[in-house]
Amino acid sequence: MITKALLVTTLPLVALALAPVAAAQPPGGEHCAPANGQSIVITAGDIDCITAADYAAQYDLYGEKFQTIGPFTCYTGNAMTAPLIFQCVADTEDQSEFGVYPA
Repeated sequence: MITKALLVTTLPLVALALAPVAAAQPPGGEHCAPANGQSIVITAGDIDCITAADYAAQYDLYGEKFQTIGPFTCYTGNAMTAPLIFQCVADTEDQSEFGVYPA
C-alpha cells in the first residue's frame, strides 16, 4: 500500500522533470539573419529580408504603438505575444507581414 502511494505521488514528478524544455521561438516563416540585436521573421507575402530590415529600422520603439511605415502598419507586441517586439503588416495585395524579435 505504501509502495503504491509512493509510486502514485512520485511518478508525475519524475515525468515533469524529464519533460523536454524549449525556449520560446519565433513562429515559422523565413528567418532572416540577426542584425542590430533584432531578428526578423517573414510570415507572409512577397518581401525579402533586406527590405523588411529597412522598414523595421524605421520603427521607433519609443514612439506611437501603431506607426505607418511605407505600405506597412507596424505595432508593438504585448505580454501575450512575447518575445515579439513588433510586427508589420502591409495593406497591399500580397499582404506581406513580418515580425521582429530579439536576436
